[in-house]
Amino acid sequence: MVKTLSFQEALRTLNLPDLSRNLFSSKEWMTVILRTYNAKIFVKYIERGGTVASYIIYAVVRNFLEWKICICSYCDYCDCHVASVEDWRLFFESLRQEYPQYRIAVRNLRDALVREVPELRVLSREKFHYLDLHRDLPSVWRETHDSFKAAVKQAEKSGVTVRRCPKSELPKFYDLHLRIRKNKYQVFPQPYRFFDIIWQEYMEQGKGVLLGAYNPAGEFIGGNIYLLCGNTLYYKFNTSSLAALKLRPNNLLFWEGIRYAKELGCEYLDLGSSGADQKGLILFKDHTGARMLEIQHLGFEPPGYKFSQKKILRTMTRIFTQPWMLEFMVRWGSSIIYPYLA
Repeated sequence: MVKTLSFQEALRTLNLPDLSRNLFSSKEWMTVILRTYNAKIFVKYIERGGTVASYIIYAVVRNFLEWKICICSYCDYCDCHVASVEDWRLFFESLRQEYPQYRIAVRNLRDALVREVPELRVLSREKFHYLDLHRDLPSVWRETHDSFKAAVKQAEKSGVTVRRCPKSELPKFYDLHLRIRKNKYQVFPQPYRFFDIIWQEYMEQGKGVLLGAYNPAGEFIGGNIYLLCGNTLYYKFNTSSLAALKLRPNNLLFWEGIRYAKELGCEYLDLGSSGADQKGLILFKDHTGARMLEIQHLGFEPPGYKFSQKKILRTMTRIFTQPWMLEFMVRWGSSIIYPYLA
């Protein structure tokens, strides 16, 4: 009953229902991942009555770090279009038969059915926020926290301005992105190529925007990348200068993102995932008036699984995020390492 095609072939030959129900199952996002990282992405599907009744999108990862099947790589979450628990069991057994030595990882937000597959256990949890935009803009403003409103007003009073950026500003966004990932979070930044391809797939198609924040001297001090899919605008990437945080650019950037979403007629603003230990980020999202859900990372490991080498990644990350590491080396390192982080 279960059939398999590459993602590209599935797009050409199948009618996959609800493919664009969220960003992370959309053709555009998967195209970004395929073009940036040359990922091996497939679709398993079940047909009934001549139409696709259920399908999953997954990546096959086999490298020096680990062997795994991920639903799906480089996604905050990936809720698959599966009609029943029985169909999920068929997909699980098909993966197990085809990849008996691989672990299976599922990034799940709203799919209650996959949580009923007994072999999959909860590995970790993340917070997820979304903002309902059905109300008018003044109502959305009123429901933000007083501290959020105060920060927006402080940014405006300090002379911070926000505008929609041409592609020529993308390198400035990336420079800040690299620095905050390296110096504050001590993780690899995505390679610049990733953002360049996002620009081609989204901004050039009228499906996204880079909002830039500027201080009174006209210097770029922060930016948000928003991507459009269906009736939802996705707050996908944020960065800012650590030296300019006192000007509160992030609050103004987010408020302008809400205004942009309303201008597009969006019904929701997806604020994405936050690690359980990212207290400041979670509080920021809470103060926007957003509602919170939970992303569950589900997993299965076959008996004797031994293909995880995360200690190698931890060592390389520690080296490349040292204060003395030059930024061009971090950029080079990210282009080498990030394709292995699927």
